[in-house]
Amino acid sequence: MGEITVKVSVPDGMEELFKKELEALTAGLLKLKKKPSVTLDDVFGIMPSEKSSKEMRLELYEELFG
Repeated sequence: MGEITVKVSVPDGMEELFKKELEALTAGLLKLKKKPSVTLDDVFGIMPSEKSSKEMRLELYEELFG
């Protein structure tokens, strides 16, 4: 994995706060872009269920974002 250095001018005494906020923001963005290695389409049909894959996706979406 590569490393990037960003130079920013901030008010005196705010360097550490800015650095922590930037790290938190980038970590959050990287989590959002990470795709799952196995999708519901891959496992649909493997385990017995009376729900369709669309219903399972909606339930998962509601749990994550609802």
